[in-house]
Amino acid sequence: MLSTVLDLRVAKRFALVDCNNFYVSCERLFKPALIGKPVVVLSNNDGCVVARSQEVKDLGIKMGVPVFRIYDLIKRHNIQVYSSNYTLYGDLSGRVMSTLAQFAPDVEIYSIDEAFIDLSEFRYRDLTEYGSEIRNRVMQWVGIPVSVGIAPTKTLAKLANRIAKKSGSGVFDLSIYPSIDEILSQVNVGDVWGIGSKYDKWLRDRGITTALNLKYADESLIRAKMGIVGVKLQMELKGESCLAMELIDNPKQGTCVSRSFPKSINELSALKEAIAFFTHRAAEKLRRQKQAASVITIFARTSPFRDNFYSNSATAELTLSSNYTLDLSRVASRLVESIYREGQNFKKAGVIMTGLVSESQIQGSLFDINFDINFDINNDEAKMRSRNLTSVMDTINAMYGRDTLRFASTGVIQVWKTKSEQRSPQYTTCWGDLLEVS
Repeated sequence: MLSTVLDLRVAKRFALVDCNNFYVSCERLFKPALIGKPVVVLSNNDGCVVARSQEVKDLGIKMGVPVFRIYDLIKRHNIQVYSSNYTLYGDLSGRVMSTLAQFAPDVEIYSIDEAFIDLSEFRYRDLTEYGSEIRNRVMQWVGIPVSVGIAPTKTLAKLANRIAKKSGSGVFDLSIYPSIDEILSQVNVGDVWGIGSKYDKWLRDRGITTALNLKYADESLIRAKMGIVGVKLQMELKGESCLAMELIDNPKQGTCVSRSFPKSINELSALKEAIAFFTHRAAEKLRRQKQAASVITIFARTSPFRDNFYSNSATAELTLSSNYTLDLSRVASRLVESIYREGQNFKKAGVIMTGLVSESQIQGSLFDINFDINFDINNDEAKMRSRNLTSVMDTINAMYGRDTLRFASTGVIQVWKTKSEQRSPQYTTCWGDLLEVS
């Protein structure tokens, strides 16, 4: 077994770097007094727990539990509660990923708090020591604690990271462990990367309850249910790398911005404001992705837990793909009017942009020439003005904080705005917040 492990180690080795309790760690970075204290971060509208410190996990509080169900525990244990601050988390994530890029040429950003690093070229280094260097550098440069799991495949690196989090060093190299099967026998099959609840139940019903059982299960059985994905998963557990590093992001096929409202809204003007704001956000995302939308869909619904549930959507295909807020907002506003029903109390709404194309490949129309009332300004000049306007807005908002400038159609009071009563300042991105703190 040991010789086999050594052969695998020479062939391929991956590290999964995962930020520990990431959202909580971001909050603690600027408030060191929170270190060692129980902390939770809540979802949009302060509804559910989406991040927990280890102290909170030790109290038995589960991920996703509605906050109203743990009010007694919050008071009894003086749990610190924060609203989610995705702008802050996103900025710190970017800093972590930039730091990881110093350690290897190939880094795959898997999620906001995880990244795979290809360490195959470092076969003559002590990778446990190298993993410690990674941890120390990220802590020194960014201030976020991470764990590093190292293994011959990405699937095994995921499992190695779970062990690293529980170890005192925060680093675990599975590729040099004497018996990988011993570890796999202690891992529930549902905890294997890529096994969801549906497959978990199906596998358990057939006596495949651990990662080790899955590794040696009948390949034809796995293929019949899970297809080639399941077979590759088995091969990964056997130490054969089948999942390549994804170094180039695939173009997004769609983007969605939606929210549940803290209080129901029943006025058309308020629903229009909310949709205009979501469209504003979606357009920003498209411009960051250097994409434009060809189709826009808006939807709104009442609470499914109340009588007379109402849900509706409307879609429009654009004559010319666009990522300009004004263009998209005009279309969205007309769509809202088509689905609004007087007397309905809307609890959620959103905007979906699909048919995405690269903004450099927008195909114009031979008949896309409209003249204004003075017959001296054509559509090309209007587009240039819109492009310049959005460019200036994006630049100012990047410098001084999101929504420093926004269109009036998104509203001023915003009664529908997401509830976030415990949100911390955007320390790294908003000068206004920094000035208030000082």
